Amino acid sequence: MEVAFIIKVFVSIFIIVDPIGLIPGFIALTASYSQSKIKTTVWETTLTLILVLTVFTLFGNDILNFFGITIPAFRIAGGIIIFMIAWQMLQAKQTRLKISPEEEVYSKEQEKIGIVPLGIPMLAGPGAITTVIVLSGEKQILAKFIILGSVLATAFLTYFILLFAKRFSDWLGPTGLYIFTRLMGLILAAIAVQFVIDGIRILSF
Repeated sequence: MEVAFIIKVFVSIFIIVDPIGLIPGFIALTASYSQSKIKTTVWETTLTLILVLTVFTLFGNDILNFFGITIPAFRIAGGIIIFMIAWQMLQAKQTRLKISPEEEVYSKEQEKIGIVPLGIPMLAGPGAITTVIVLSGEKQILAKFIILGSVLATAFLTYFILLFAKRFSDWLGPTGLYIFTRLMGLILAAIAVQFVIDGIRILSF
């Protein structure tokens, strides 16, 4: 397995999950929480992220086959969705593809924000799900292990980024988060365009 593919998988998943971009929202949602409750929330968020992306890594292609959707077609559609998310990142906006106001209000009332909206859909949202399904169709069985490893690595980093969100926020500052979000958005946009190009190329032959 090419090292380039391993790097591509990890970078794609980490950027689309975007735990650093979630820092301001996480701090706002947990502002009234005790440290122990923050730890519990971070743990719930991380487990939700792992569970959702693992399920779609292992069974995403089967779901597509069930509905008669080809990988090239899904790659094109997924590339468009991911590009929309990247465009929002380039503008430093929280995309509406990830969470609605109703979901945020409901989650606060239920006090289970680690599952919804943090785990789903702010981290394991349409873009992340699309990414793991598309990537898992590239190299078959071995790719799934690499994707799962990248999901675990991303979840590990996400756990500590959210656990120490306040420190990261103080360290990066508004300008740092602003620059980082746009840089990651640019890279993600390029990945999205490549997904679309590859899908069109496969359909053309």
